[in-house]
Amino acid sequence: MKILFVINSLKSRSGTERVAISLANYLSNFPNSEIMIANRDTDRKNAAYPVMNNVKIIDLDGSYLSFFHKLKQNVKQNKYDFVVVHNMGRLSLLCLFLSNFVKIISFEHSSFISRSVLVRFFSKIFYYKIHKVVVLTKNEFQNFSHIHKKVIHVPNFTSYYDSSRQMIEKNKNIVLSVGRLDSNKNIIHVLKAWHKKIDILHNWELHIYGEGDQKNFLLNFVEENSISNIYFKGVIENPELAYESAKIFVMTSKFEGLPMVLIEAQCFGLPIVAYNCPYGPSDVIDDGKNGFLVENQNVDAFAEALEKLITSKSLIKEFTEKSLLNSENYKPEKIVNIWINQVFKG
Repeated sequence: MKILFVINSLKSRSGTERVAISLANYLSNFPNSEIMIANRDTDRKNAAYPVMNNVKIIDLDGSYLSFFHKLKQNVKQNKYDFVVVHNMGRLSLLCLFLSNFVKIISFEHSSFISRSVLVRFFSKIFYYKIHKVVVLTKNEFQNFSHIHKKVIHVPNFTSYYDSSRQMIEKNKNIVLSVGRLDSNKNIIHVLKAWHKKIDILHNWELHIYGEGDQKNFLLNFVEENSISNIYFKGVIENPELAYESAKIFVMTSKFEGLPMVLIEAQCFGLPIVAYNCPYGPSDVIDDGKNGFLVENQNVDAFAEALEKLITSKSLIKEFTEKSLLNSENYKPEKIVNIWINQVFKG
């Protein structure tokens, strides 16, 4: 197969870029496959994650409109079997107009309801041009089934899956948060929950990995409230080191697709406390069995769930065991086979 992946950028060390590169790398190992990634601002040496030599990176710089015109010429000149658009909203709408030349597959990373009213409106009108729609969660399958006839539920895989990984006793009491420091990731609720339970958490540390436009706001909140044991770690080159050192993972997002950080955390056996936001966390977390799903944006309930977990060694042990078991659902071989046998057939 000759497949072109289309994504806005490969620069950022976030879940979407990691998924795009990992999927391209795995598919490139199949016999007679030819895999390319087109994006707006990145060549091979600037990509956030390693790209295999047999995956070609196409840098089509410029505005959205300029990018589309260059992409259109590329698609006309090459006989691709499929163009897979890693969609975060506007990108797939532009690429709809390539459907006269090639089969378009829209890979939906973000929840439909989190998009602007205008993007949702035009999606409902024009998505019939797309060959297939790939969604990450069960709820998104229902949402997109109303606007397209060929919707396939394919969760992300993670290269961190390791069938031989065992439970280990952690030396330090670390709660971990990984994600952009922006409004949607809503790290302020982690800090507020920590502040509410500061007396109980005095032997624990909160490690926050990520950068973003809310960093100063979050730092000021910590300083103004004299909250101890909070460490902003910035961007980490090797996230597995953070997962290996932690005992618990937390997430307070307002919206998600399928959060890679939750899947990665489970690969390392981390119990999770997360808001039950639309829509991804409920696909990964079985409430009360491998973590806690908390009412969305209820910071008091989040603080109570965190307290319940950190004060119970037996609960941490139980959730750790079941997190490792659940991570089997996201091993690469299983997910790539779905792409080969369901997405790229027919």
